[in-house]
This record gives sequence, C-alpha cells and structure tokens, in this order.
Amino acid sequence: MNIGIQIMQSLNKKMTEVQKILDFSFPFVESLLINYGEFYPLASAVNTKGEVEQIVREEDPDNDFPKSNTVIGELKKELRWNREQFLAVAIFYDVTIKEMQTDAIAVYVEDKKEKQAFTFFYAYKMIDNKPEFTESWKQSREVEIFID
Repeated sequence: MNIGIQIMQSLNKKMTEVQKILDFSFPFVESLLINYGEFYPLASAVNTKGEVEQIVREEDPDNDFPKSNTVIGELKKELRWNREQFLAVAIFYDVTIKEMQTDAIAVYVEDKKEKQAFTFFYAYKMIDNKPEFTESWKQSREVEIFID
C-alpha cells in the first residue's frame, strides 16, 4: 500500500523526490512498528543521482539510548552538512498526539528545488500487532535543511 499517496496528491506535483522517499522508507518504518511496536527516528534522502539512501547518524558511545529529539537534531545536522548531495530529505519519527489520543508516524520532508517543507502525520492504532492507519494530514513548516 502506498500510504504517502493520500497526502502527496494534495501537494505540488513537482515533489516527486519526496514521493520516492516515502515509497522506499515507509514500508521499513511500518515493519519496525510491527516487529517492535515503536522505532527510533531515521532519515532518508534522494541523492543527486536520483537514488534513495538511508542517512546514518554518528553513534554516541556515551549514550546508548538517546532521546528521540536528540536523534532528530543530529539527523538534521547531518542532512544540513551534506545538503549539496541531496535533492530531497525526510525524517521519520514516532509521535503520540494527545489531543487526538492517537499515535502517528510523523515525516518531516523538504524538497530542495521547491524550497518547501512539511510534516506529514499518519495516525495509526496497533491492531493484532499491525498498524492500522486511520487518517493523515500535513502541516507546512519552515525549511531547515536546504537553507541558503
């Protein structure tokens, strides 16, 4: 299933690089939820050859279990330092939205060419150890990676 289609249809048709990331990485994130019930933030990017790659952050030998916000901050730093190598980037992370009493996969995305950033939210409930997606929405964000 292509979960990213719902939101991407409402975005600029030129954001095809973001769609590549969603198509490549979302099944992996979904498998982490199935196998572990949660996941640490992770990042993917489309490089200048048009290929999707996983972004690995530097491990901290003094901290085996960093907070998710710390991991997200480190991933953003890594993406910013290497932004000339990428056409689009995404950071996937697990959130709880208290107002809606739901968990969600949040995906922060940026497209270099379009100079746009969004966070996509895919709400889910775990049913029989599998995520059942209930709704999705997006929020516009300030560009943080492809800044001039």
